[in-house]
Amino acid sequence: MNFRSLVAGAALAVSALTAQAAPVLVMRGVGGVDLSHLLIGQTFQVEVIIQGGAAGEKDAGFSGGGNLDPDGSPALNITNFVNGTVKSGAEWNLDPSLFIFDYTAVAEGSGFLATDSQCLNSNFQDYGCNFSSGPLAFTVRDPNKLPEPATLALTGLALLGLGAFRRRAA
Repeated sequence: MNFRSLVAGAALAVSALTAQAAPVLVMRGVGGVDLSHLLIGQTFQVEVIIQGGAAGEKDAGFSGGGNLDPDGSPALNITNFVNGTVKSGAEWNLDPSLFIFDYTAVAEGSGFLATDSQCLNSNFQDYGCNFSSGPLAFTVRDPNKLPEPATLALTGLALLGLGAFRRRAA
């Protein structure tokens, strides 16, 4: 077996595996909100999207189901849920929205959001209900909270430095 045959066989195997690759769920923040710097009272959206799948693959009907894992509550409060935003017959790579959550940051703290056991089916096949997204981390801060001691110490050092500089200049 020569080198060219080996490379051609490997390329064919990779393309066959890629063509049959199952889609995955990805969770992301919507609207440019920095989820690592949320403030209490701030509202934002999280979207779970389908990514990947075979070329030309289309949604075969209702999407959604399964569970949402909000680790870190009561830092967040879900205020709205739009289920199944993928339209029947829409291509997953062109209109990838699966469902959208609206949240309000209600208490300070950190945690993550993730989906668990979501159901996916397409015009090619029914993938079942074992699809989960990776975790999406968030941190909620209280804008009215007093500064940390380290911040106060740095501010005090800066004022001392300004005072010393002013004495030298005089």
